[in-house]
Amino acid sequence: MPGLIGSAANPDLTRVAGNIGALNALNSLLLNNRELAIAQTRLATGRRLNTAEDDPAGFTIGTKMRVRATGYLQALDNIGDGKNFLATAEGSLQKLMDVLVKIRSKAQQAIGDVMGPVERNDIEAQISQFLAEMDDINNETTWNGRKLLEIDERIATNPNHPRTRIMLQTGADSQNVVFFGFSMSGVSGRQGHSSSDLHLAGVVERGHVDSHASAQAYMGSIESAIASVSISMREVGSMMARLTFKEEQVTVAHANVEAAFNRIYNADIAREQVKATTYLILQQISTAALAQANANPQAVLSLFR
Repeated sequence: MPGLIGSAANPDLTRVAGNIGALNALNSLLLNNRELAIAQTRLATGRRLNTAEDDPAGFTIGTKMRVRATGYLQALDNIGDGKNFLATAEGSLQKLMDVLVKIRSKAQQAIGDVMGPVERNDIEAQISQFLAEMDDINNETTWNGRKLLEIDERIATNPNHPRTRIMLQTGADSQNVVFFGFSMSGVSGRQGHSSSDLHLAGVVERGHVDSHASAQAYMGSIESAIASVSISMREVGSMMARLTFKEEQVTVAHANVEAAFNRIYNADIAREQVKATTYLILQQISTAALAQANANPQAVLSLFR
């Protein structure tokens, strides 16, 4: 509760031109009005800090926390976009795997000598269509104009080349990023996910299933392609799992920052209501005291009677 610093004590009642008692009562009324206005503003806005004047240091700290909390919210959106991005790639990889399983079945069908040259030619033609579908999946799986299943040839000499990796922003700060890119480890010569990258293209021209021996050899190529796509699915799944942990961590961090911001920046409504009630009563008392102080000098008039 504010005091009347510098107020005049024991005012001289007989010096009516000054009316010091009324001035003291007026100062008290003004201070009570100011504190009441502050409490009412906090109740109306729900904020403890409505201007920098209220608490300059707290205002600066609260603003920084608000910016950080907003950054965490955007990071959650970014992580969600990244998971959607990866889910799109995963779906296409799953379709590639389905096509490869069908190609393997057809190659296995061509191994037995119960199949003649005409039947094997029919199988080769069907496999050719499956390979064309694989190329369509590889080319049409895009996100904002970028092919998701593409592995740049420069990854062989520079795995960290920006065209071979995708940067995902996952935190409140600009440096909070993770990178995703398909690796070449695990399968020799792994370059990408098209039929030529998986060493399956040109089956009709090369006659991979025109005999039981060639069909057996071609099954080996298919097994390598399946292993390659499996590695890509594992890498996508691992990154999605990592982003899920990031999402949980950022959610907790955002809640903690919001709690700190709330304590600094927002008003305790119960406390402000108590203060508003107190100053409202003091305002009424000060008004009554001011009226009484204005009446006190009238006592001097009795000297003239």
